[in-house]
Amino acid sequence: MTSVRFGFLAEPSSMSWSAGSIAPLPKYEQLVACIQDGERLYGDWCYPPLLPVSRNGGETQSAPEMPVGFALPATHELLLTGAHTGEEAENFFIALFGMLNGLRLQREGWQNFYRAPVRRGVLCDFHADAREIAQALEVATQFWDAQNDGGVRKLTFGALHWHLFAQLYAHDFERFNAQYMALDACWKLAQKTVVGCPQGGISHAKRAGKLCELLAIPTPAWAIISLDNKDCPLSGRRNDLIHEAMYAGHPVGFAHPAEYRDMERELTCLVARIFLRLLGIQNEYTSSTCTTRQTIGFSFV
Repeated sequence: MTSVRFGFLAEPSSMSWSAGSIAPLPKYEQLVACIQDGERLYGDWCYPPLLPVSRNGGETQSAPEMPVGFALPATHELLLTGAHTGEEAENFFIALFGMLNGLRLQREGWQNFYRAPVRRGVLCDFHADAREIAQALEVATQFWDAQNDGGVRKLTFGALHWHLFAQLYAHDFERFNAQYMALDACWKLAQKTVVGCPQGGISHAKRAGKLCELLAIPTPAWAIISLDNKDCPLSGRRNDLIHEAMYAGHPVGFAHPAEYRDMERELTCLVARIFLRLLGIQNEYTSSTCTTRQTIGFSFV
């Protein structure tokens, strides 16, 4: 049996499933109030402090730059039992519990970069209640237990971690690039865990569509290859950015795409659906299209 403190979650969430339990810390209310009353909280986010610098013969003032990282207090405790103990499992279940709450949660002592979401639902387009979250954790536990290859577990956490981290970037081209990396991690994970997933060198243009086909997720139009093109709009945008430093037909940062303007946001939503389906979660959300702007329910089929 192992326990680890994590946060930041501004709700007294508690639950249990076969692998363990989650509960708020005894001083949860004080910890939450400390952040919510702080000057760095704005809207749904907590922003990093400015770093002090020395100038004018030793006078100190705030500089217009961010620190390398900043910490938020732990608000909850994760308790894992039996074969599910260990740092690797702790990191995975904390991150997954965070995703299911639409947050990026991490163990005590880890640092946040850029801004940190502090309101439930900021990093997702679904709503899951406590019962549905516990069900999802149960399904994920079965997936985790079935992986005897340590590399698969590491890849699983990596895809999850980067899907959440990617949403913290300020610019859409940064979020697109990082989210595509998470999609690539999901592709590699599918090759290792999904029966029928192609094992050879399949082009980037076909990967998103193939994942949707294998996992029974509606395929967005920007992931479909037209008859007269070797790329789909998704892979075309990715190739221009990675290989030519071009975005929307211009140098990075000088234009926003006129076609498929919501692709970056929709890609984020698609990666979430793909990742959860890879864990074995089949429900209303993972069967829905990623191109809607509405919040989807998380009820299980």
